[in-house]
Amino acid sequence: MLDEGFWAEVKVAGEHLRLFSEHNALGVQASVYNVNANAWHAPSEAVDDIEQGKERAADYAKAYLKRTVNLELRPLNWKKSRSR
Repeated sequence: MLDEGFWAEVKVAGEHLRLFSEHNALGVQASVYNVNANAWHAPSEAVDDIEQGKERAADYAKAYLKRTVNLELRPLNWKKSRSR
């Protein structure tokens, strides 16, 4: 169950990613979901805290966009995730 967290969405050059930094029953985790591929680009990875999770997810998204469409990641608008 989600205790707290944040998510951000990236839509650029036909790519659609959702980034997550969340504290759940397994601890604090970062992940990146590729909406177009309906698959996790970066599955959940343990991090120290929510802020590190945001940075890690952004790093994965940045590398993915550079590699696939040769574009930079725009500034992210992190939104609070639903909690219990």
